[in-house]
Amino acid sequence: MNTIYLVRHGQTEWNSIGRYQGNTDIPLSEVGIAQAKACAEAMTDIHIDRIICSDLSRAKVTAEAILGNRDIPFTVDARLREINFGHWEGLTYDEIQARWPEAVHTMYCSPEKVKISGGESFFEVQHRAWSALEDEMEKAADGETILVVAHGGTNRTLICKMLNLSLHYAWNLSQGNTSISRVDFYGLTENDHNTLSLLNDTKHLANVTIG
Repeated sequence: MNTIYLVRHGQTEWNSIGRYQGNTDIPLSEVGIAQAKACAEAMTDIHIDRIICSDLSRAKVTAEAILGNRDIPFTVDARLREINFGHWEGLTYDEIQARWPEAVHTMYCSPEKVKISGGESFFEVQHRAWSALEDEMEKAADGETILVVAHGGTNRTLICKMLNLSLHYAWNLSQGNTSISRVDFYGLTENDHNTLSLLNDTKHLANVTIG
């Protein structure tokens, strides 16, 4: 059994104003940096054997905060990027709704059915993100703990994969900024029973001011 922790990156300015950022490399805001530091402190006493993170700066900086002085393998992998929102990048919900009303509704109600205009489907995100995590697990010994630092959409697809859930339920899994989730992972066969033992833990943000 391996323990998989999943952390979403800290807040960005686009997060705070509701712009879809996807593959756009928006840095952490001051609030996001404070959130990353708070998350790192919350995870100080958690044993981690290896870290893998998205190459987008908001995830990489969050992962580096958690890494701190640990002397462990640290892998940056573009396959863990957020969903490519294509023509939706940089737009707000209302702007997307005005141009693609059926598509944005479908994305939230039936994410397994939508392919973003000029971007990706949730299945494509899950496929590439899982291949990155799978490669990392092949390097890990049984019993090791792996930390994944990525994005809200990406983490949701990974949790669905590990729990053998349809992507239809992706939006039922909350992933706040610097939220901590944990899966006890035994494998993906029908005889394995992976357990979601922690979801969207953000209590470390109690003293962080949200912009």
